Amino acid sequence: MNEKQDDRRVRKTKKALRQGFATLLAQKNIKDISVRELTDLVDLHRGTFYLHYRDIYDLYAKIEEEMVSDVVNILDAYRFKPGESPFPLILALINYLAENAQLCRSFLSRNGDMAFVEHLSDLIRQKCLRDWLELYRGDGSDTQRFEFFSAFLVSGCVGVLRRWLDTGMLQSPEELSELLGEMATQGISTLSGSKT
Repeated sequence: MNEKQDDRRVRKTKKALRQGFATLLAQKNIKDISVRELTDLVDLHRGTFYLHYRDIYDLYAKIEEEMVSDVVNILDAYRFKPGESPFPLILALINYLAENAQLCRSFLSRNGDMAFVEHLSDLIRQKCLRDWLELYRGDGSDTQRFEFFSAFLVSGCVGVLRRWLDTGMLQSPEELSELLGEMATQGISTLSGSKT
C-alpha cells in the first residue's frame, strides 16, 4: 500500500472518530463517553483508536488544538480597514462553522467545554481589539471603551451563532454574515462617536 492511500485512510479514520465523538458529545458529558462506545458507533476496532489517541480526552484536546489553529489562520488572513465591512472575516468564520457544524454544535452545547469556547472567543476579541485600536486610536477613544465593545460584540456573535446552529442553520452563511456584519458595523460607529 502506498503512502498516499495510508494518509487517506488515516484522514478517513480520524474524521469518522471526530464525527462519532461529536455525536456522542451532543448527547452526554465527555466523562461518560468511552472508547468502546465511540469505536462501536463508528464501526472501528478499539486498537485503531489507540493508534491515534491515548484516550477520549486526548481526542478532545487534539480536536480543540486543530480548531484553534484553523480559527487563528482565518483571523490572520483578514485585517479591518476604515470604512470596510467586517463581512469577509465573519463569512470565513461562519463558513468554517458550517463545514464543522456537528463538532461546533457539540462544543457549544451544555456538554461542551466552556473554557474552549471562551478561548476561541478571546482570540476573536483580541483580534478585533488590536485592529480597532489601530483604526480608531486617533480619535481620542480610550482602550477601556474598545475592550467593552469587543466583549459585547463577540459575546453577541457567539450567541447568534449558537442560535443558528441550534435551529438547523436555516439561513445561509452569507445571510448570517450579512446580518452580523451590519450589527458589527453599526456597533463600530459607536467607537468613533462622541463619548458621553
